[in-house]
Amino acid sequence: MKAKAFELLARLIEARIPVLVVDTLRTPADHAKNLEVGVSWTTHSRHLDGNAIDVCPYEEYAINGRQKLMWGKHAKWDEIGRIGKACGLVWGGDWKQRDLGHFELPR
Repeated sequence: MKAKAFELLARLIEARIPVLVVDTLRTPADHAKNLEVGVSWTTHSRHLDGNAIDVCPYEEYAINGRQKLMWGKHAKWDEIGRIGKACGLVWGGDWKQRDLGHFELPR
């Protein structure tokens, strides 16, 4: 995952899309908090295994911070998703319960 995360970030830089890395490896306690506040929807997140990364455009983060349920107004989300998928990652923006900043290794 580390190599794919670096590739994603490098390609975003090349595309001139500044992002903030919001989450990578997550502890069980951190994940329990995310479930409690509703920013995670699965009991076994890929973050628990170190196989996921969450990013957010700086401009979006400046407005909504870690409130990922509020993310989605930034015009670059689709481009971010395309870039992540081109790196071979699964994009949470394609899911029924959209998670725009989430990328993970395929299972």
